[in-house]
Amino acid sequence: MFDLGEIIQRASSKTYDLGYGLFASNHVSKLLIIDNQAMATVAGQFKYKVTLENNTAGQFLASCTCPAGDYQEICKHGVAVALKVNSLSAAEFADANANDETAQDNERSELIAWFLDKPTTELTDIIMAFLDESEHEYDKWVLIMANDKQAMGAGELSKLITKALPKKQIWGWSEVRGYFAEADSLFEMIFPAIEKLPVDQQWLLNLKALVRLNTVLEGIDDSGGFRFEIEGSLNQKLSELFNQLPWSDEQKAQWIFEHFEDYKYDVFPSVPHDFDITPSVNTLFLSQCTAAIEKRLQAGVDFDDWRQKNALTRLTSVLIKQAQEQDDWQEQLRLIKLTAHDSDDYLKIAALCKARNDLLDAEYYLKQAYQRANKPHEVLACKRDEIALRLELSEFKAAWAIAWQLFVDSPSFNGFKNLQTLQLKTGIIDAEFTQKVEQLLLSLSDKAAKSNQGAYRFTNYPSELLDFYIDQNDIAKARSLAAKHEVKSSQLITLAGLIMAQYPQESIDLYHKSLSNIIGQTNNDAYREATNLLIKIEKNLKDTNADCTLLYDMIGTLAKSFKQKRNMMKLLREYFPECF
Repeated sequence: MFDLGEIIQRASSKTYDLGYGLFASNHVSKLLIIDNQAMATVAGQFKYKVTLENNTAGQFLASCTCPAGDYQEICKHGVAVALKVNSLSAAEFADANANDETAQDNERSELIAWFLDKPTTELTDIIMAFLDESEHEYDKWVLIMANDKQAMGAGELSKLITKALPKKQIWGWSEVRGYFAEADSLFEMIFPAIEKLPVDQQWLLNLKALVRLNTVLEGIDDSGGFRFEIEGSLNQKLSELFNQLPWSDEQKAQWIFEHFEDYKYDVFPSVPHDFDITPSVNTLFLSQCTAAIEKRLQAGVDFDDWRQKNALTRLTSVLIKQAQEQDDWQEQLRLIKLTAHDSDDYLKIAALCKARNDLLDAEYYLKQAYQRANKPHEVLACKRDEIALRLELSEFKAAWAIAWQLFVDSPSFNGFKNLQTLQLKTGIIDAEFTQKVEQLLLSLSDKAAKSNQGAYRFTNYPSELLDFYIDQNDIAKARSLAAKHEVKSSQLITLAGLIMAQYPQESIDLYHKSLSNIIGQTNNDAYREATNLLIKIEKNLKDTNADCTLLYDMIGTLAKSFKQKRNMMKLLREYFPECF
């Protein structure tokens, strides 16, 4: 029913192996198949609901209630269900089909009828025994009862918020998951109770809950994101309640400003972005930002202190955004200059001027950036921006001279390709350009071969030169270089493909070296990568009616060299049985 080949491609090898383990251990239960959809429960540390489907567009879709289901295309539980479905015989498949849904409905109806036959006292005992097993389930129903009799007050709800989010030190994944599952259960009851109160009390209770969440997270490692449901609900409710508050515009602007200027909480709505503030409140808020900027500048800002600079930059950011919306680029420029201090700041100003075609001002601020460039990467950024500015000014020779010097200072294949593009833009054609590039890369490649120290340890110049030769289709030099130097496996694979027809044995030798490096990584992803490459080589040979003997001999040699890699051997036997 499901294409296991597609599932193997979309799931990592580790996920697939774990899923196979769950399937083989009979952890899949309650399987129900309806048309092109399969649903089941998979038991691991917890029980998870899995749904798999081949939709009408021919796409395979998977969902699971486990944490990994939120970010993986298919999790291990999904793999287990797919394997279970595909392992069914025709009779088992029919049993798992829609008839099971009828059976489950009948089972549910029988259970309901059984409960209805029970005396009230016995039924009450059953319910209370169930509630006694979970403190939070008990509290939840006490809350439902109390709120059903009479709306709960703000004080009672405040205590319940504290109870729902107790302070604990929790670092284990499953413990954190359980903590927030219980909190979610209680907040399902707390939120409706809060909504019965006046708006100002709703606001205070939701704010208290959000502050409490920040407090408890100081002792909880929620890297799994189990808080997200509560966090999202609280953020949304706080944002929606803001404009309903019986506050004046001045009070609202003051609150927005205080929570924007001082970043108090890690978990909180984005201020002012998440609050749909009215134009009048926004005007008052921006006025407070302007006043705060002037106050800080008058007191003096130490721009070498990143905290002081960031605080000022944060205040100006909302004013810059307003200037952008009003297309007032002069105001943008003025505001950016207020916090300009280092080279990068002045490059941003130069970029703004260049975007508005004010090239003379752009040149002025570029000079300011150069004056403040104290580190190599800052000088490099200035030179790159200067190339773009010289092109805008039609100063093509100057642009080319800077770009060429940058390449000489740090030669690379990507730098060569960038210079090729620049040639087309400037129209400056150097007849000896490729020869100069080759000589420079060749010289550095030779020096790198003699020394592993200094600048040569950070750049693999033989690899850069090999990319250059392959790009220039200089196969003879590429073959010679690959035979003498250590280069990347990916480059050997590319070169092997180019020379297969003319030099089959040399090509196979290059493939063997690359595959040995890949398999030597000793992990299932590497094994699959090696297998896929072998499959591709075989296909290319067969498509051209070429002899596969050398390939199969190489596979046999790999099998002998890596016979202890059981998973690799399993793949080779599966796809190349003729080699064994």
